[in-house]
Amino acid sequence: MSRKASALVIVITGLVWGLTEIFLGDAFYRFHVPFRSATLTGLGLCLLIIGRLTFDRPGSSLAAGVLAGLTRCLVPNVYICHAAAIAMEACAFDLTWSALRAGERQTLRRAWLAGAVAIYSGLLAFGVVSLYWFKFGKWVAGGLPGVGLYALRSGSFAVAVFIILSPIAVWAGRSISARIPRLAEGGVRSREQ
Repeated sequence: MSRKASALVIVITGLVWGLTEIFLGDAFYRFHVPFRSATLTGLGLCLLIIGRLTFDRPGSSLAAGVLAGLTRCLVPNVYICHAAAIAMEACAFDLTWSALRAGERQTLRRAWLAGAVAIYSGLLAFGVVSLYWFKFGKWVAGGLPGVGLYALRSGSFAVAVFIILSPIAVWAGRSISARIPRLAEGGVRSREQ
């Protein structure tokens, strides 16, 4: 895959995730949907699966996550903690996906495992950062046990959303990656003729 195509995959993945956070997240907050951040986490990691099955390079999920977080900051009420949470989830997914070599195998089982580990570890990391760095009142009041409970409760809901939607993400990622070489070949042929 060319540099332009690989950069485009990262940008599209990050922008779609960021826009999902803005628009769907806004609707979730407006209608007081329970576990809204956990649902958005599950959706975001499904988008990362599509991106990694299309362009499987370490660091690409983190780059897409940082872009998603920056996109999320474009709304009038900027919450840096949202951008940090998105980037941490993407980092956890990137590390887990790469360690499990999930892109090489492209199995649903490896995608599930990479996503589940990333969700729990990303939420735990965000909770610890919120407790010790951001020092938000509810995090400080709950302490480390509260962070653990948050990661377990929100993580379990996010994993449930992720497990339900990830077969669609795996199918979409495989379909897109199967078409990219043909599209590139067609583009080369049309220029040569």
